[in-house]
Amino acid sequence: MTGSRRALGLMLIICVGGAATACGATARTPTALSHPTRHHHHARASRAATTPSPSVASTPTPSSTPSTPPSISVSTSTSRSVPVQTPSAPPAPVITQEPPVGGVTNPNQVEATVNRVNLEGTVRVDGSPDRLYLLNVTLRNPTPAMILFALNDILVGPGSSNPQTSRNDYVLTGVTATNSLFPYPIVPTHAEAVVVRVPSNRAVTGNLTVEVPVAPSYSVWIAGDSAPVATFSA
Repeated sequence: MTGSRRALGLMLIICVGGAATACGATARTPTALSHPTRHHHHARASRAATTPSPSVASTPTPSSTPSTPPSISVSTSTSRSVPVQTPSAPPAPVITQEPPVGGVTNPNQVEATVNRVNLEGTVRVDGSPDRLYLLNVTLRNPTPAMILFALNDILVGPGSSNPQTSRNDYVLTGVTATNSLFPYPIVPTHAEAVVVRVPSNRAVTGNLTVEVPVAPSYSVWIAGDSAPVATFSA
């Protein structure tokens, strides 16, 4: 019995010791996980410290400097009407009986009338003087198709010669959103894209300006025509 008690006591001592060891491990476990947020915060700080800052892309230097637009100054005078003459036999478009493919025809199919011309003043472009005229024009479409009439389809130049270019609507003295012949606002540097639609058997009327060199008289042409549609005196 004594030996049995000793054996039982030894087993109790071993059991208690093992239990104490297990309890100690259990007590330390919450301590190791007691600051999960703090541990995560340190991890973010560590990544922030080691992440390289993004490089800033440098702006490329343009290979060439864009051309400087011409300086324009306007010296206005009292607007006055100038005489306008219409040729006795203005250019007559050849009218087709059927609309072309797409329903659009050439701008020289239009019947153009210059109703009046006003001298608005003097324009200096890079120091060179030009006269500024305000024209009121009617475009009539006698064809069965639509006419898309661009700003560079009307040409004004000195004398009776056919001009190759025309400075239309660069200075909008007398041209407003309500009386403009062409859609407003106007971008004269892209004149081929400034287009007024003239429907079949309809007419549109409006104003445009033109800058021309000083001369005794001028003529108004429609691109593609063989003769001017009007002439006017200075």
